[in-house]
Amino acid sequence: MAEGKLANANKRLAKAQEELDACQADLDRMQVEFDQAMASKQRIQQDAEATQKRMDAANRLINGLAGEKRRWTAQSDAFADEIKRLTGDTALACGFISYVGPFNADFRHLLLTERFTSDCTARGIPLTPNLDVTKFLVDEGTIGDWALQGLPSDDLSVQNGIMVTRSARWPLLIDPQGQGLSWIRTREELNQLRTTQLGDKRFRNQVRVRVRAYPNPYPYPYPYPNPNPNPNPNPNPNPDAKP
Repeated sequence: MAEGKLANANKRLAKAQEELDACQADLDRMQVEFDQAMASKQRIQQDAEATQKRMDAANRLINGLAGEKRRWTAQSDAFADEIKRLTGDTALACGFISYVGPFNADFRHLLLTERFTSDCTARGIPLTPNLDVTKFLVDEGTIGDWALQGLPSDDLSVQNGIMVTRSARWPLLIDPQGQGLSWIRTREELNQLRTTQLGDKRFRNQVRVRVRAYPNPYPYPYPYPNPNPNPNPNPNPNPDAKP
């Protein structure tokens, strides 16, 4: 009797254990599915955050390019206007280099602002109002280099430096204080500058050798400044030559 009850109890226990095992298997399967779902959720969330960051960066770029578009458009319009005025500005600069050298600062200003500008305006040539020829022809870095080489930084000296370095012809410097000569010597030191005077015995030979070797005008190698110019120079370098 007791053995029969034990057998029935063991059967029920075995059946219950089978049901428990089946439930545990289902639980394990669902746990795996849950973990996979959570991992997938985490990946999707990370992708969403990364996408949001890219969208934010794209929006910032678009907004920034919108501002750049306005700036580029304004610069393009300004550049087109500058191109229109370039002919007149260049003509004014050429007139400055070619003709105003012998005059003082006041008369140079008069020629630029009244004579040359009025002539271009009368001919219908567009040009920049109140053009600063110095800034048009050289930048601040070049002026700074000239100052380091000994050229005074006042406007008149800078203008003279422009004429010396931008002219296609040999410049004549009236330089009683010697500042221009000192600047040229320092500037052309690397080009093996040579100085000479009309009274030198070998003046003509030296000039002939240098002209043959370097026929190009200043500022190419071997310019010949005269440290003691004669106020009444003789155009004939050979005083013994007959006309």
